[in-house]
Amino acid sequence: MKRAVAFLFVALFILLVVEPNFVGNQAARKDKIPVYVDGSALKTNNDVETKQATSQATIYIDPTRGGSDVGYSAENQISEKDLLMQLALSIGSSLEKAGYKVEYSRWYDDVPACSTEDECETIRLTKAKEVNADYILSLSLNQDTSLHRGFSIFTQPNNLELEDLAKEMANQIHATSYTRDEGIDTDHYDSFAILKDTETPALLLQIGYITNPNDYDKISNTKFQARIANAITQAFLTCVN
Repeated sequence: MKRAVAFLFVALFILLVVEPNFVGNQAARKDKIPVYVDGSALKTNNDVETKQATSQATIYIDPTRGGSDVGYSAENQISEKDLLMQLALSIGSSLEKAGYKVEYSRWYDDVPACSTEDECETIRLTKAKEVNADYILSLSLNQDTSLHRGFSIFTQPNNLELEDLAKEMANQIHATSYTRDEGIDTDHYDSFAILKDTETPALLLQIGYITNPNDYDKISNTKFQARIANAITQAFLTCVN
């Protein structure tokens, strides 16, 4: 009688515990089976399910500075121009993975000769038109003598679609717990040559204060750069797709 009861308990254990776990593990394994489609790169189901852009819009990323224009530089810190290039490449990589086309206004120190900031921005704007950019995303860093911190977004006026993109981008970046959100400015666009020409929708993202230790520590960290890049990509997928 005791042996029969023992066998009964073992059978119930297999039926209720072992069997479901085995089936679940098998199902999980099936989810990882690579899928090869139309000559594309080998992907898992997780990759296939990742949201992809349907517009295939061309996004022109403009990391300001470059060449002899180093920007802010301090001992034991990455210079402003190099930090902006790192951020631009991280953002560009994320956007490309989502299906967007990406162009850059500069490639490290390969920049056109120009004598003033306005002239440099005008040349970059001309290049954006040459590559048929659908959107311009200009990147810069703030600096001051205090410990001020935070990011802000400047955008062209009278463009509700662009304002929605700026708001979504601000929300996504703020959600990374990166730094303070200092708001969106549509009034001072004429202070930036890259925003004056409204023919191409453009945003200027002042990513943070390179002079603030907390901002600098995060924007110089490659893992956090990837989080910011993903936040920007999600904003484009939400508002542009």
